[in-house]
Amino acid sequence: MIDFLRLLACALTELFRSRARLEAEILVLRHQLNVLSRKAPKRVAFNSIDRLVFTGLYRLAPCVLDEVTEAHRCHHLEDEPQAVSS
Repeated sequence: MIDFLRLLACALTELFRSRARLEAEILVLRHQLNVLSRKAPKRVAFNSIDRLVFTGLYRLAPCVLDEVTEAHRCHHLEDEPQAVSS
């Protein structure tokens, strides 16, 4: 019940926010995104030795890659919204 009242209070206060305050909030959020994206680790670039090691591992156990890609595919299917049939 308390959570519902908090939600209702937040919804009512959102109606009366000024446009300048909303624009300032958007500006602050964009700045936070820029800072976080700079701090985020960059994508690792594989060199030829890395590729050679991965190729050797794949030749030892090719079924592992099939399992990983299947699990990855199933994970993405769970995230997609289900179509509603009428």
